[in-house]
Order: sequence, then C-alpha cells, then structure tokens
Amino acid sequence: FSWEDLLIFAIVGFIIYFLVRWIGGSLNKKFDNSVQKFLEGKKESLFSDKGLLRTFGFLLITLLPFLFYLLALALFAAIDFGLYGLWAISYLPRVPVALLIGLTVVVFGTGLAILIGFYYLFFPPKRKTLGITITKNEQKKLWYLTRKIAKEIQAKPIDKIVITPDSGIGVYLEGNLFSTIFGGGKRVLEISLSSLYNLTIGEFKAILAHEYGHFSNKDTQWNSYTYSMGNSLITTLRSMPGPSQGEKEEGSWIRFMMTLNPAYWLLLLYMMLYFKITNAFSRIREVMADIMAMRLYGGRAFRNGLLKVATNDLVFSEIIQSKWVPKLLKEGKTISNFSKFMEIVYKDLEKKDIDELQNHILSSKQIHSIYDSHPALKMRIDYAKKFDDVPEKDNKPVEELFDNWDEINKKVADLYNLRLMYILQVYSEQTVTVEQDKQTTEAEKK
Repeated sequence: FSWEDLLIFAIVGFIIYFLVRWIGGSLNKKFDNSVQKFLEGKKESLFSDKGLLRTFGFLLITLLPFLFYLLALALFAAIDFGLYGLWAISYLPRVPVALLIGLTVVVFGTGLAILIGFYYLFFPPKRKTLGITITKNEQKKLWYLTRKIAKEIQAKPIDKIVITPDSGIGVYLEGNLFSTIFGGGKRVLEISLSSLYNLTIGEFKAILAHEYGHFSNKDTQWNSYTYSMGNSLITTLRSMPGPSQGEKEEGSWIRFMMTLNPAYWLLLLYMMLYFKITNAFSRIREVMADIMAMRLYGGRAFRNGLLKVATNDLVFSEIIQSKWVPKLLKEGKTISNFSKFMEIVYKDLEKKDIDELQNHILSSKQIHSIYDSHPALKMRIDYAKKFDDVPEKDNKPVEELFDNWDEINKKVADLYNLRLMYILQVYSEQTVTVEQDKQTTEAEKK
C-alpha cells in the first residue's frame, strides 16, 4: 500500500476518466448539432446516426468496469490514507484519540460502503409504485388501444398497467437485473391520472407510442443497466464516510478525517461522469422515441399531448401538492376524485395563468443541461412542428377509454390520501420528538 502505487493507479484512473468524459462530450455535441441543423432546415432527418448510437452504447458499457476499478482504487486510497495518517500522528507528542477514531472510521467505513454498493449493484431495490393495477379483464378499451399501438410499432404488448396519483406517464421492465437487461421481465405501463387531465385519445396515443418506442428501441433494457449502476453508486456514496456524514460532530477531528476521505471524492467525481454520460445517452433515446411517435400519429398530436402532460405535472406538483394539499389537511379534508379536483384547480386558474405556466415551462426548458435526462421541452415542441403532415385524429376525451372513470379516480385518490395521512403522522411524531428534545435541553441547562 505504498503511495507510489496509489499515484500510478490514480493517474491511470484519471486518464480513463478524462478520455470517457471527452468522448461523451464530443458525441453529445455531435447529437445536439444534428438536432439543431434539423430545426434550421439544414437536414431532412432529425436523427439517424447509428454509428453515434453504437459508440455511445459502448461508452455506457465501459462505465461498469471503470466503476469496479474506481471502487478498488477508492478502497486502496482509504487504506493508504489511514496508514499514512497513523504514521503522521505517531510523531505528535500527544495523539488525540479522536484522530485515531476518525482514521478507523474512514478505512472500515469505506470498505463497508463498497460492500453495500456491490450488493445493490446486483440486487437493486424493486421499483415501488403507488397505484392500482388494471388487469386484462378490466378497462378493455384501454388494453385494446395498448395492443393496437404495440402492433403498429411492432413491439411486444405490455403486461401490466398501473394507474397512479404521481405525475408522469412512463414504461419500465419489472424483474430482476439479469432478466431485464436481456429483455425479460414484465413490461409495465404507468399512467398518472393527473397527467391525463384534458388529453384527447389522439394525444394519448402519441404519448403511448413514444413510450412504446422505448421498448422497441430497447431503452428499458439500458435503463435497467444504468439504474442498477446508479443505485449502487449513490448508495455507496451515501454510506461512505464523507463531509455529509456526522453533522452532530461539527468541528470535531472525526468529522475532519471523514471530510478528507479520498475515496469519497473519487466516487463523487465518478458520479458526475456517470450522470453526464447516461443522461446524454438518455436524451438521444428520447428523441428516437419521439420520432417513432410523430411518424405514427403526427407532430401536432404529440406536441399538444407533451405540452398538456408537462403543464398538468407542473400544476399537480407546484399548485396542488404545494398549495392546495396543505390547505386541505389543515381543514381536515382530502381529495375524493383526482380528475374533478384537477378540474376545480384549472377553473380557479385564469387563462392567462395557464398561458404563463406553459410559457414558463417552455422558457425554462429552452436548452437542456448536460445532466438532463430528456431534451429541452422547447426543442421537442419545435421539432414536432416539422412532423405535422399526419393529421390529428380522435379528439374524444381520454376518459372514454375507461369504463368506470369516476370509480378509478376515487380509488387512486384513496391511495393518495392514505399516503398523505402517513406523511402527516410521521411529521407530527418528528415534531413531538423535536419539542421533547428542546424541553430536555432547556431542563438540563437549568
């Protein structure tokens, strides 16, 4: 465990790091330029560079062995830090016990964190969705529509539909890591009631076609791979001794040693690289899914649906959850019907308020950052305008796909209310505990 060996391994690691970062940045820039040229009318196709995709895929695969390398390097660095730290403090006339404890925490804490990370890499936590599962014997019109779109896209139909109160419409593979990476597991479609508000069936079809595009392009398999890796990385970093740990020991030698932990800073650097590469790859896959949806159902239906879903999600998170729900809880009330409540909220908003919301969404999302998993909404709306050759069809409201719309809204609202009650109970218990601690502290001072 000499510092010379550590230095060599660190130099190799940094060379790989900057090489991957540079290649990823170049590919991302090339992709952004391709989209921009299409918007400017300099290109006929939005994106068709399969070579770029293959290179990005290879880059994504290299992240896993590089993670293993950095985990080993991080453990090496932590052990070296402990040994050389012990050697340095042995020259002190009086060795603070806190320093010894701090060094021990860094070494053994880092080792334990890496073991935890490895466990979560191969056994990531299952996705937990709050919602009701729609069986194939229920909502037959909805199931028929999903099968029809799957046939048009030439993809396997979904296996499970979950209606949830949480915002967003998306798909994922349900199963263990190895089965989902190779395309196995259940195909799940998650539909938010709040996101569906005011959508037409035609717009919903375009959104579903986009989601099915992820299955067709094998994006969900890539997502399983990156989800496991990202979950492992974040869990390792959270478990590892570092500046975010030991807040109650502020200013102590133990906290100081934990802050200096080189393993923590190595993995933090890797995490920045991981999100930059995976999110850039994700943006490309989103554009490919967009293309598939727009070719099938037209740019108008897709962009209208996209903007409505984005607006609904913003209304739900920023207005309903942030403003209305606290008021309801104070009055001892709850949401009884999701769609009707969305309707009440929208009626309370003036048209100019809705326009301002949509302008805010578009203006704040004109350019995506390197850490965004989706292209900027404004960009997606702009390139959707170039796919308007397919006329928008089926302007019936989306609730006509459901046999018992009000009943589903009530069931989902009940689930949402249960979660609110649980959160409120936990918050109340924490408040009581804080008050008791304050009283105890004041009593001790007296």
